[in-house]
Amino acid sequence: MKNGFVDHYLVLRVDPDCRQEQIRVSFRKRLLEIHPDKTEHPKDPEEMRALLLAFEILSDTERRDNYDNMWKIVAGKNSDLSSIPHVTESGRPAARVRSVLFLLLEQRNEEALERLSELEPGSRILLRNHLATSEFVDACFLLGEIDEDRKNWSGALEWYEELIRVEQPRNVKRPCFTEAMERARKLLLKRTTGRLDPRIGLEYLRRAEILGLDRAGHAEVAKKRASCYLEMEMKVEAAKHFKEYLKLQPRAKGVDRLKSALQGYLEDE
Repeated sequence: MKNGFVDHYLVLRVDPDCRQEQIRVSFRKRLLEIHPDKTEHPKDPEEMRALLLAFEILSDTERRDNYDNMWKIVAGKNSDLSSIPHVTESGRPAARVRSVLFLLLEQRNEEALERLSELEPGSRILLRNHLATSEFVDACFLLGEIDEDRKNWSGALEWYEELIRVEQPRNVKRPCFTEAMERARKLLLKRTTGRLDPRIGLEYLRRAEILGLDRAGHAEVAKKRASCYLEMEMKVEAAKHFKEYLKLQPRAKGVDRLKSALQGYLEDE
């Protein structure tokens, strides 16, 4: 399959036109392979999770029917999404959530956003509840990209940070995880420029630091913190962070304003 779509039939090693009994038999066989009775833990927790999810969906008649229609689209069996009315036109939240995913995978962004808006309020919760974890992560990344292209920085940041929250605890990360981390860091630092309440700026800087920074990133955060605290007239705190910045960037230029504003606070204790 393509675009990160999970092929549950491949996970269970059965044909798409197999009977329910074959699904149950294959599930039990694969379960023993991944999690033998003599071991306390599965060989691969992520493989176990994928197996359980595949069985959960394919063993339920209604969920399998919905999945089969989407499987055909991604497999190239049916290129016209609108020809599947019970996926795109159904009023059930689960069906409409899945239609958002497939519109995103087909790069039909305007239609995906329109369908997403129809799920408000609570569209993100609905996506989380009705998509597999890997599907939700991919959807977050795609929606973040769309918002970033539209210069909707706050919207993009929300999608990337949601992706990170969900993906961070998992042992095996989705391919988009690293890029989402980098994009979120850049957006958090970008959001602290311009006219912004310094308290909000400090929160963005804290979140950027949590995501991990290199030496240059730590220096940028220290400098921006100094500016935020100076704006709040907390010169002692501002000086502390500015001195940290100077240690990281001893040859720094363009900081005369900060030096002048913090004159008398930068001497070593």
